[in-house]
Parts: sequence; C-alpha cells; structure tokens
Amino acid sequence: LIIDAGLRAVDLDDLPVLDPELGGFASIDVDSELNAIKGGGAAHLREKLVAHASNKLVLIADYRKDSDLLGAKWHQGIPVEVSPLAWRTIKRQLERMRPTLPSDPAALFELDCPAAELRQAVRKAGPVVTDNGNFILDVRLGKVYDPPAVDRLIKMIPGVIEVGIFSNMACEAWFGNEDGSIVCRIPKSEIKKQL
Repeated sequence: LIIDAGLRAVDLDDLPVLDPELGGFASIDVDSELNAIKGGGAAHLREKLVAHASNKLVLIADYRKDSDLLGAKWHQGIPVEVSPLAWRTIKRQLERMRPTLPSDPAALFELDCPAAELRQAVRKAGPVVTDNGNFILDVRLGKVYDPPAVDRLIKMIPGVIEVGIFSNMACEAWFGNEDGSIVCRIPKSEIKKQL
C-alpha cells in the first residue's frame, strides 16, 4: 500500500525530524490537557518514538474519545509494554501501586487497588506479542489525575518497556463528530494563557 501511494518506508533513524507528525494513530482517550492513552494496537512504543521525533504532534480521534480526565470514559486500562521474562512480577508490582505517594498526599489516580491484566490475543492462543517481542499488561487505575506522574511511576518498575500515556506531547487534537464536522482543540492550560 505504501508503494502504491507513491510513498516509501524508511527507518526512523534515516529522518532527522518529522514535520509535522500527525499522531492520529487512534487515540483511545484524550483529556483536557491533550494527554492521551494510546496502545490499543500494542504499538505505543513505536508511536511514542515517532511522536518524540516530530516537530508537532496532533492527536486525531472521534468525539467519543474527548474526555476531561484520562480514564473517565476508557475503562480497559492503560497499556503497558513489559518484558515477557517477568510479566507476572511486574503485574504484582503494578497492582501494589497506590494512588498517593508518601511525599505528596494528592491522588495520582482514582482506584485504591489497581488491576493489571495480560492482554490476550484474539485470533491465536496466548498473549498479544508486540512487534518488539514483549507482552502488554492493561492496567486499570480509574481516572488518572496526574498523567505525567503516573507515567513516571509505572516506568520506574524494572521490566516496564513503555507506558501508553502520551503526556505533554500534543499541541492540538482534532475530534471528528458524527455529522462529519471536526473540532480542533488545544490544551486547556494554553487557552488560559491566551486570555
């Protein structure tokens, strides 16, 4: 398909910068600050590499993905790519996370007892295996109040490869509506700066 469209496939390292990167790869959930949950297709590591290599990230989603808080509408969890060598250990560590840290009483996420589930393949027996040979744990935390902090907290667990939270990366989001119209939005904090 790429060749038929007159395009060519290249390695990311072959391009100095992507301008612009339209990150429409079907965002699962987008909050008011344009933090997003991605990884439904188990490719969020590669998507995050592309997003970081770009000058401008634009999220593209349908209106059902527009949310005030991550996890308010999406209840299947945050995709976390993990090493298959220790996925059960990582799962236990994810489920032991608590919504507050000793150093900060503000809750990072809603649920007192997170749940992590190994994503199972649909058309084959066994777990989903990413393009990188890893497994996906879907981690249910409820509403996520501080996406950057949750992303960092999960990444601190040894064996976690990447987290499906894309925080502080997008400059705008385009939401397609049922009637075919498109709503373009910037982060809520940027609107306040412009007033």
